[in-house]
Amino acid sequence: MEKFAMEFLLSERLALLLFPQLCHHLLSCLCSTIIFTADAEYPLHKAAREGRADVLTALLRTGEYDVNRGSFDLIRPLHEACLHGHLESVQTLLSFGAQINIRNIDGATPLCDACANGNVEIVKLLLARGAIINPPLLLSSPLHEAVLSDKWQVVDLLLAHGATPNTSDCHYGTPLHIAATRGHYECARLLLRAGADVNKSRIHSTALHDAARCHDEEMLLLLLEHGADVYARDNNSRTARDLLPGVGEGIHGARDLLSKWESSPKCLRHYCRMTVKQALGYKGLCHVEELNLPRSLKDYLQFIPEKAVLKEHIDQPPF
Repeated sequence: MEKFAMEFLLSERLALLLFPQLCHHLLSCLCSTIIFTADAEYPLHKAAREGRADVLTALLRTGEYDVNRGSFDLIRPLHEACLHGHLESVQTLLSFGAQINIRNIDGATPLCDACANGNVEIVKLLLARGAIINPPLLLSSPLHEAVLSDKWQVVDLLLAHGATPNTSDCHYGTPLHIAATRGHYECARLLLRAGADVNKSRIHSTALHDAARCHDEEMLLLLLEHGADVYARDNNSRTARDLLPGVGEGIHGARDLLSKWESSPKCLRHYCRMTVKQALGYKGLCHVEELNLPRSLKDYLQFIPEKAVLKEHIDQPPF
């Protein structure tokens, strides 16, 4: 039935139009059979996916199973355990010799899967065991995966361990592009403080363009305060303001914000802060805490806005 179902669905598109219910039934049968077969053929994967560390231990002690055996898409048991956030299973697999930097068919390592899940303890364990934080030649990096899932605690941990904030992939661009597109404010803030290039482009679009498409006023302000070029144009010669939708929640506030930054000269304190950031860099910014300065000024120089005054900053940008 599986072979018939596949041939039926792939041979004629007309079949899907004439017999949609039959096609759906046959495809369901096919998928169910594939999943059942995969679980039967890869018991380690099933146990890892379900967090059954006891089953993993029992199977691996028999010596009949390869802890690094990949499925048809080269997913290993360690990938499964990391993706589903099962710390004990990860510990068990590593104790039996699971390769920590092994890749699946997409090039993703177990660390990528752990970052997507957001389990901080698993990420810490993998890093302590030698997981590569900036693996080369990947479609997506661990940092990309953490930002995609809005796991800002993991983002903070990765950056503290030396993750590169300006790495681009072929789909999303930099992690900052992802944060701006998805509205992941805390991830964006951490990336910018870590030295993410606010004006790095993806097909000539910057993170500011991405935030404008989503008319995210809070994200727009964050990017602008970190030096986003409000006059930058994409491949169609459009500025961020040109990309604002015609209607939608927050449109007027976002348009007013961008218009003010376009039309008004910035004040000296804005340029002073940008100069301090450029001179000190990410690692140097932490030393601002050692200066004999008021708390509010320390926060300002380190780009730590108070949530309580955020709306005031939006209404009165530093011009």
